[in-house]
Amino acid sequence: MTKDIEAPPPDADEKTREQLAFLFGGVIYQLGDSLLGLRPVASDRFDEDRVGLDHVSFAVDGRADLERASRHLDQLGVAHEGIKDIGAGYILEFRDPDDIALELFAPGG
Repeated sequence: MTKDIEAPPPDADEKTREQLAFLFGGVIYQLGDSLLGLRPVASDRFDEDRVGLDHVSFAVDGRADLERASRHLDQLGVAHEGIKDIGAGYILEFRDPDDIALELFAPGG
């Protein structure tokens, strides 16, 4: 289950806005026991050919989840690859608005 928190929410009071100022208007996603924070501020653009982040992968329970995600991406008009069998499991690859490679991984079996 995911939960996203806008920073700050549109109806936030001043105290909440101050507490969330470090996010610079970004968002926090809660993914199970993990948090992923994204901030929309930078002086440059993402480049996968430099040192640093290559891609982000999220695990799902099974191939059926990848099939649902593929249909959902289609409904949203998000370009993506087909589901690929990589031996250890299956992946569904796509990109975020900053062109960062994202994938969903489902174990094989």
